[in-house]
Amino acid sequence: MDERAEVLKRLKEAVDIFTNNERSYLLIPEIRTNFGYALREAKTTEDVAAIPGRLTVAFNRVIYCLPPAFGASDHIARVIITAMKHEEEKRSAINLKYYEEIVRNLPSDDTYIFDRKQEPEESRKIEHHTMNFMVEMAYKKFGKIPQYIVDLGDLGKEPTIYVIDKDPVIVAEKSLKLLNFLSP
Repeated sequence: MDERAEVLKRLKEAVDIFTNNERSYLLIPEIRTNFGYALREAKTTEDVAAIPGRLTVAFNRVIYCLPPAFGASDHIARVIITAMKHEEEKRSAINLKYYEEIVRNLPSDDTYIFDRKQEPEESRKIEHHTMNFMVEMAYKKFGKIPQYIVDLGDLGKEPTIYVIDKDPVIVAEKSLKLLNFLSP
């Protein structure tokens, strides 16, 4: 199996793990969720597979319309590509709903809290630059890409939690463990 097919297969497996959990709908933000996995030497967003149209919620179930495809998400792909510049094995990420209960329980030595007010005005004006800036700041603080990046949001920007790791199945499993911090 070639690498592109393997990436698509592994991401689909991870998405199924995530969506088959009966409580996973609690992790979907209003902006919905995307889940990505990059080729080993990814350089552009076209080298990252994601879910076309994102994961969404209907009747307390996480659903999606189309299987993973390359170039399907600019947003999560930029997070992954920027992470890979520093740690090439960090090839997968997901964005999840922000909950204070979850953030309080994330490991402080492996979680970066991003306040969008930290981003310089000239950087904010560059289209699609905030995700890159956020990941760069996380790397700068830790000297590594942390497992979790919390985007506190801003006016018109929903706060979210990003889970980043080397494999989408690991990302799915870590994401579902966060449900333990929410009341049943």
